[in-house]
Amino acid sequence: MANRIQVIKRFIYLLGLLGANLLVTFAAMLAFILFLLRDDPILAAVPALFALPAIVLQPWFLVFFFVPVGMIIKSVLTTVLTIFVYGWLDANGTLERPKQILSRFKTLRMLAVAGGFVLLAIAVVVARGMDFPALNHGLPPTVQGAGLNVTDSRSYCLAEFIDSQWVWRASMPESELSRLMERFNLRPVDRSEVPDKFRRMPPYWWHPSITERTTVLMTPGFPLNERGPDGWFALATWNPDDQVIHMWIKNNF
Repeated sequence: MANRIQVIKRFIYLLGLLGANLLVTFAAMLAFILFLLRDDPILAAVPALFALPAIVLQPWFLVFFFVPVGMIIKSVLTTVLTIFVYGWLDANGTLERPKQILSRFKTLRMLAVAGGFVLLAIAVVVARGMDFPALNHGLPPTVQGAGLNVTDSRSYCLAEFIDSQWVWRASMPESELSRLMERFNLRPVDRSEVPDKFRRMPPYWWHPSITERTTVLMTPGFPLNERGPDGWFALATWNPDDQVIHMWIKNNF
């Protein structure tokens, strides 16, 4: 009976370790994808920090992570090697001191710390979704070569990989607006062409004011609700009262 209980406990432990490694693999993959697609290292760091303790304790995880196999296989390989390595270290008595250190930590205190970390991570994700604090104060990548003279520039990556989407806000005098229009083939359109989505972009600093005096500019064929064809497209508003431009850029490759 005692042996059966030990076998059940060990089986539950192995399932728990495999489940933890599945979560670690998912978190690491999510961090990698966010780094590629959102151009936001702070946002990508959130799932990476969740995975970091397990990666430090299982450094061979990094080897299996880049093996071109599925997430489950990566986790199984990591788990099998972890069981072998830590079983060998335990048999040699190498883990006695770490066990003594871990035994001093109270379960409730550890849960409170973990809960606080989760709440902090949620707060960071929400803040980064609003671009708070703003990270990119320069021009969007596809506009940088225009040599525009602007101030108080902020840009935010909506998505980036093969295609990219950015929103951009800057103080721009009318002379620079004319240069922008000529350089990127922006043409005036009616204010009714501005969709609700344009007004509700994520960044906290995005507040386009559209009045009767507002100039609305658009490249021909701007895809409002779909990807659209390859090419560079933009929709922008410029208010003469404050001389601020808000631009939504789609760069399809």
